[in-house]
Amino acid sequence: MELFKVIGVGLVGVCATLLLKNTDNRYAILAGIATGAVILIVALNSLSGVIVQLHALVDKTGVDSELFAALLKIVGIGYVTEYTASVCADADCASIGRKVAFAGKIAIFLLALPIVKALLDIVAQLV
Repeated sequence: MELFKVIGVGLVGVCATLLLKNTDNRYAILAGIATGAVILIVALNSLSGVIVQLHALVDKTGVDSELFAALLKIVGIGYVTEYTASVCADADCASIGRKVAFAGKIAIFLLALPIVKALLDIVAQLV
């Protein structure tokens, strides 16, 4: 990951947010959201290479690609809901953020069911 870009964007975003907080709190919230979005984009660009390597590894091992896709979706849902909950908390709407996090947990649970089923099938074959 391009860590120094993330650190630079984060520091500039914090400075902008603090300066705007003194003048107009609405713009400070927008500056925080924009900073988070830029950091998220940089981080996701760094992840694309890792995902390609993991996909090649899955192809070599013979693991079902649908299970791998479900696992990536679960990780993505976790990160996106955590980010959204943090944005809600920054905007003084923590209760909405908790509800977003709860909805994300339900989505993760639903996506994890095929993985649990596949795991139980493997255990049943071993027994």
